[in-house]
Amino acid sequence: MTIDLAQFHQVFYEESFEGLDVMESALMELDPDNIDSETINAIFRAAHSIKGGSATFGFTSVSEFTHDLETILDQVRAGTRKFSGDDVNLCLKSVDCMREMLQLLQGGDDGHTPLSKELKQQFARMLSSDTNVSDSQESIPAQAAELESQGPTLWEIRFTPGSDILKTGNDVLRMLRDMGDLGELLSVSCTPNLPAFNAFDAESCYLSWRILLESDCEKSAIQEIFEWVIDESELVISETEGLSHWKILFKPGATILHTGNEPLRLFTSLAELGELTTTAFVDKLPRLSLFDCENCFMSWELSLVSSTATKESIEAVFEWVVDDAELVIAQESNSKPKPVADRVTKDVVQEQKAPQAKIPATNVAAASPPEIPQTKPQVAAESRASVPTAKPADSAPKAKPAPAKKSAETGSIRVGIDKVDNLINMVGELVITQSMLGQLGTDFDVNRLPKLLEGLSQLEQNTRELQESVMRIRMLPISFAFSRFPRMVRDLGQALGKDLQLEMLGEHTELDKTVMEKIGDPLVHLVRNAVDHGIEMPADRLAKGKPANGKITLNAYHQGGNVVIEISDDGKGLDREKIVEKAIEKNLATPLECETFTDEQAYDLIFQPGFSTAQAVSDLSGRGVGMDVVKRNIQALNGIVEIRSTKDKGSTITIRLPLTLAILDGQLVRVGNNTYIFPLVSIIESLHCRREFINKVAGGCNVFKLRDDYVPIIELYKTFTVEPDAIDMDHSLIVVVDYEGGKVGVVVDELLAQQQVVIKSLEQNYRRVDGISGATILGDGTVALILDITGIVKLAGDKFVQTSVRARMSQEGLQGLAQLAS
Repeated sequence: MTIDLAQFHQVFYEESFEGLDVMESALMELDPDNIDSETINAIFRAAHSIKGGSATFGFTSVSEFTHDLETILDQVRAGTRKFSGDDVNLCLKSVDCMREMLQLLQGGDDGHTPLSKELKQQFARMLSSDTNVSDSQESIPAQAAELESQGPTLWEIRFTPGSDILKTGNDVLRMLRDMGDLGELLSVSCTPNLPAFNAFDAESCYLSWRILLESDCEKSAIQEIFEWVIDESELVISETEGLSHWKILFKPGATILHTGNEPLRLFTSLAELGELTTTAFVDKLPRLSLFDCENCFMSWELSLVSSTATKESIEAVFEWVVDDAELVIAQESNSKPKPVADRVTKDVVQEQKAPQAKIPATNVAAASPPEIPQTKPQVAAESRASVPTAKPADSAPKAKPAPAKKSAETGSIRVGIDKVDNLINMVGELVITQSMLGQLGTDFDVNRLPKLLEGLSQLEQNTRELQESVMRIRMLPISFAFSRFPRMVRDLGQALGKDLQLEMLGEHTELDKTVMEKIGDPLVHLVRNAVDHGIEMPADRLAKGKPANGKITLNAYHQGGNVVIEISDDGKGLDREKIVEKAIEKNLATPLECETFTDEQAYDLIFQPGFSTAQAVSDLSGRGVGMDVVKRNIQALNGIVEIRSTKDKGSTITIRLPLTLAILDGQLVRVGNNTYIFPLVSIIESLHCRREFINKVAGGCNVFKLRDDYVPIIELYKTFTVEPDAIDMDHSLIVVVDYEGGKVGVVVDELLAQQQVVIKSLEQNYRRVDGISGATILGDGTVALILDITGIVKLAGDKFVQTSVRARMSQEGLQGLAQLAS
C-alpha cells in the first residue's frame, strides 16, 4: 500500500513559510559581534526542518539549496566560522530565495531560480575557501576564459544622415534591416528635426537615429553597413558599459481595469527607467458580440534597456497588479563580461588573504534567464520608445507561464484551542435550545406562549454568540501584517544610508483575516514613504537638533467597532506650501481654492493620482504612483485614512478599518419600492428636506444649506432610475454622509431600521454594479443593496464634483460679504 504524499504538501508549505519567518526574525535580532547560541540554533533548526521536509517530498531544488546553507550555519554554531554583517545579509537573501522557490513549487514549477543558482555557487566558494585556496587560484584563468566567451556586446549607434541621403539612392530602412542580421535590435528610436511646412522637401531627410544593437560582431562589421554614407553623415559607434537588457512578459487578468490599474500608465512609468520597446499580443480578443470594454484581453512583451533598472525597480512598477497578472521578468546577457571576470580575479585573490570574507553575489556569473518569447522589434519613429507591430500568436514561441499564485484567501489559518472549545460550547447551547423549541412545537397551546417567547429569546442570544464566536475564529493578531516591516525598514535604511528605528505597538490587536490580507500592501507603501520621504538623512537631522537615528512607529488599537492603525515618523513632516504649489502646477486645484484649504484638505492632495513632490525618481518613490491606490484600497475596505503633520516634527497617517468585512452595521432606507443600506459608519446625520434651503449652483447640481455649510445633494432615485414616492423635496429626507473628508447629501423617501447585515458579494453572484458595494438578504427574504458612496458620487458625474468646489467658494464669499456688512 502506497501513501499519497501530495496530501501533506500544504502542511509542509505552511510549516516551511513559518520556518522562514522564524529565520528572518532571528537573523534580524542576531548581533554578529556577539552571537547568541540560542538564536543561531533557532536559525539552524528552521533550516534543517525545511531541508528534511523538502527531501521527504522530493523537492530536491530546495533540499540541495538548504543543505549548503545549513552547513555554513552548522560551522557558525560550532565556532569554526566567523559570522559578519555581510553574512547576515547573505542569509537574509537566502531566506528570500527559499520563499520564492517554495512559491514556485506551489505553482507546479521545479523551484529553480537564477538567484538560487547564484547563491549556491557562492555557498560553494565560501565552503571551499578554507581548504581549497590553491585550487581557487588555479581556476581563475578558466573562470575568466569562460566569462569572456559568454554574452554578446551591446552597441550604441548614433546616426545622423545628411539631408540629401535619399537623393543618392540610400535607404535607411535597408541599413536597419542589415543591422538586424548582425544581432538583435533592442531599440530603434528616431528624433525628428522638421522644418516649417512651407520649407518641407519630400526628398530630404530630417531624422536622426539612436540604435541599440546586441551582437557578437566586431565594430568594423557595423561600419561596413554605413560605408556608402559615412562621408555625408554623422556616425558614432560605441560599446556601451553598464547597460542591462530586461525582457518582461506581462499578461494582466481580464478584470485589471476594474481595479483602476491602467497598463499604459505602467508602461509610461517603465519607460522612465530606460529605452522601452513594447509588443502587444491581441490574439485573445473575442468576437465583437462578446466584447466587454471593461475587460482586458491583451498581453504584452516589453524590452527594457537601462543603466539603472533593477529587478526590484521593475517589480515596483507592477506592485499593485502583480496579484492580478502573470509577470515574468528576466535579465538578458547583453555585454562582454570582461570587467566581471576582472572582478572575479580580484575577489578570489582577496578571498585567499581573508578566507572568512563574504564574496559578493554579483561576482558570480548570472544563470540563464527564464524563457520569454523572443520577438524582433520593428522600427518605429518615436522619440522615447519604439513600439513594433504586434506579432500573431502563432509566430512567437510560447512563454513558460508564470506559476499561479495561491490565493491567501483560500489558504488556512491556525486557531487557538480555546476558540474552538468556545465554538463547540455555543453549538451545544444551540442544540439544547433547538430541542426545547421542538418539544414546545409538538404539543403547543396558548398557555405555553411565554415558554415559546423565552425559547425564541434564548435562540436569538445563542445565535448572536455563535456568530461572534465564529467571527473571532477569523481574527488574527495584527503582528502577522507587522512582521514584514523590521526587515523592510532595515534594508531600506541600508540602501538609503539612514539610521532607522522601528517601534511596533499593539501587535496583539486582532483583525479579520480578510481585512489583514488586503491592508498589507497599503501599509507597505506608507512605511516606504515614511522612510524615503519622511525621515531625513542623519546629517540633516543633527543640523536640526534631532538625534541621528529616525524613528518610525506602527501602532494598532481598537476604537469602538473599528481597528485604528497609525504610521508615525519623527521626520520633516509635510510641506504645505510645496504640496499646494505642485497641486496648482498639475491643475489639481486653483490658487483661489488652495487659499481656502485647511491643512487636512491640503495634505489630502497627496492622494491624487500622479501627485508627487519628489525632486527625482528613485527605486522607492517619486513617480506619483501609489498613494491614490492606497486610499482607494482602504476605501474599498470601508475604511478611511487621515493625515496629521507638523513641519520638522513628523507625520502621522491614521487608518480606520472595520473589524470584519463579513458583517456591516447599516442604516436601511427606502426609495420607492426599493430598499438600500448605508454603512452606518459613513452617516453624519439625517434630516427632513425643506425646499427653501435648497439652491442650485450655476453649472452644477443642487446644494442644501446645512447650518453654515453648503452640502451638494444627490437624488438617489435619479441615480438608479427608480420611481420615488414624491419628486417634491419637501416630502423627502436627506442622509448626510462623509465623502473624502467632506459632506454629501443623499435624498431618500424614508429611513427604516438600523441592523447588522451579512455582506454578500454582488460581483461574484451577479456582476459588478457601479454605486453598489454588495448586497444582503433581509429577514423577509428580500434583497437589499449596500450603497458605495464613492461610486454614487462618480455616477453623479462631473457636475457634482464642480458643485462641491463652488459651494465651498460660495460659502467663503458669503462670509466675506457678512464681514463687510458688519
